[in-house]
Amino acid sequence: MARPYIAPTSRLMVAAGFALCAALAQAASGFWVSQSQEALVTPGMSMAEVRDALGHPTQFIKYRNQPGPTFTYRVLGTVDTLFDVDFDAKGQVVSTNERIVPLDGDSAHDR
Repeated sequence: MARPYIAPTSRLMVAAGFALCAALAQAASGFWVSQSQEALVTPGMSMAEVRDALGHPTQFIKYRNQPGPTFTYRVLGTVDTLFDVDFDAKGQVVSTNERIVPLDGDSAHDR
């Protein structure tokens, strides 16, 4: 039985669709950052400046005992390292840190 003919433009459209879906999936789950990008974040930066520098965070968390939210990003080249950016009540960076999250789900190392 003969294969059906698929025009080259159709193949190109399918490839473009896959590329778009991959990009959207990456954006939906947050951006990965390199350690050189981490160095761009300095105390006093606004949330908008951090998003401009690093992109959409993987997580946006407001901890009960903190005055402002925390942005969390995944670190490139690792499977278990996260980069946190902590903000004050005015939305300015007060601190940053990397932390390792165990792959087995045990959060004892993250305390």
